[in-house]
Amino acid sequence: MKIKLSIIYASLLGMCIAISSCKKETLPDTPIVGLGGDTFAKGPIDDYIKINFTDPYNIQVKYKWDPYETSYNKNITPVNEANVIPALDAVIKIWAEPYKKIAGDDFLRKFSPKEYVMYGSASYNSDGTITLGEAEGGKKITLFVINNYDRKNVANVKQMLHTIHHEFAHILHQNILYPREFKLLNPEWYTASWFNTSVADANAQGLVTPYAKAAVDEDWVETVSYLLVEGQTAFDTIVTKNPGKAATNLRTKEAMIVEYFRSAYGIDFRALQTEVKNGIVLITT
Repeated sequence: MKIKLSIIYASLLGMCIAISSCKKETLPDTPIVGLGGDTFAKGPIDDYIKINFTDPYNIQVKYKWDPYETSYNKNITPVNEANVIPALDAVIKIWAEPYKKIAGDDFLRKFSPKEYVMYGSASYNSDGTITLGEAEGGKKITLFVINNYDRKNVANVKQMLHTIHHEFAHILHQNILYPREFKLLNPEWYTASWFNTSVADANAQGLVTPYAKAAVDEDWVETVSYLLVEGQTAFDTIVTKNPGKAATNLRTKEAMIVEYFRSAYGIDFRALQTEVKNGIVLITT
């Protein structure tokens, strides 16, 4: 009897499976964002981007959420649109306009990234560090932490623009390499575990930030960005506090950067520093 019942149950189960397998799935009426069918009405933000980025420099700025622009395994927050124009205004005043004034429109059109992508939060890494920006092949710069942007917070503004100048310096050295001698200054300090070094220890080793220890390329762009955004006085303070080999290396790096910008791109680095400083004052006051 049990065997017969088992056979009946098995037959019924097979019928259920057959019926369910033939049943049509109903697609949702509302398109899923990021999976096609999305439409967005253009507004003031799009007009601002067109006037200040796309028309003069052929730069696209993506601020709407796009899951394909970032790593699928990261939890990243979309941008608060109220912060988009204020943050982009800082990019113009502290990055674009200084280079435009010193190097010219043609320089920016040729070397500027063709796309900025904006995200609200940081990108958190498995080693406990966070990513504030990325440059991909000299074509795209991704900016994170836009939701924390506050133009009245000088440290906040400098952090974002440090990231932009850092990533743009990558684009420049990817086109024309910095002096080979730079690689010989302090190779013993480069390490994948740079995040275990304090700012004070990095400075004592002749590096402007702990992240400058990540690799020689990072040392170069961190030093460029520090000189531009933190400024000459802050850089001189590091040199004064760390005499000896560290100070010598820092001054050598500084001299290499000034000469590189002159010989590679015809840019007066000291004049560029002044324009970046003026831009920071303009934005934060």
